[in-house]
Amino acid sequence: MHFYVISPEVTQGFPVPGPDEPEAYITMAAYYRLFFPRLVPQDIKHLLYLDIDMLVIGSLAEMYQTDLGDTAVGAVMEAEVPLRAEIGMRSLEDYFNSGMLLMNLPQWREQQISEQAIEVIVRTPKDVLLYHDQDALNVVFQGSWHRLDSRYNLMKAYIPHDLARRDYRRFLTDKVIIHYNGRNKPWHRACINRLRFLYPYYLRQSPVAHSGQYMAKPLTRESLKQLFHSRVMETYFNYPEVGKLWRQVKRRRMGGQSAGLVN
Repeated sequence: MHFYVISPEVTQGFPVPGPDEPEAYITMAAYYRLFFPRLVPQDIKHLLYLDIDMLVIGSLAEMYQTDLGDTAVGAVMEAEVPLRAEIGMRSLEDYFNSGMLLMNLPQWREQQISEQAIEVIVRTPKDVLLYHDQDALNVVFQGSWHRLDSRYNLMKAYIPHDLARRDYRRFLTDKVIIHYNGRNKPWHRACINRLRFLYPYYLRQSPVAHSGQYMAKPLTRESLKQLFHSRVMETYFNYPEVGKLWRQVKRRRMGGQSAGLVN
């Protein structure tokens, strides 16, 4: 295991969200992935970068051995960002999430990906790069990256909204990396990820299990609404009898309203 220290000077002037901005959970450390291709030994051909808000629940071997050819990176499409012409994004399928990057280091260095991304970060207005290093990398690649299956970066958008708890085990059979992307993580009570229950499962097996499951974080009115909605939907799909009862109530209410209109 090797530790690398990034000097604060190398990211001086890079934009990060203020404490009151929506993406305030993103820190300067998000940019550090840009420097790893130059930090690691030159004889390393593939470098797998993983965000810290991930769980690896399967073997990485098959994905790590992916033949990237002349492509500098393998990644998974980001399914929750809007189409943004201001960064040259013309297709949703061309934009990847930078939380998991399989870097082809010889090509990455030859194409000077990091240098180009840093140039984009420096010359682009802060309010344009909404997702910071991720936006910058997508500006550089312009859709020319290797598409990896979503099971290697399972973000919440890839989890079926109607997935019932009884089907979780089957759904996770072939999944490899779960990514708790978004503002609220499983260590926040307001987390809405359907697979948040896996975090305390693994936490209990770790040396820091005694530190507690949740971190304090204030809830906004909007996050409370999202939390309430997500919990209601989970209950609806996790317990079929509750859903059946709810549908019966809705039918009766609709029937009563129709009768009132006829009268």
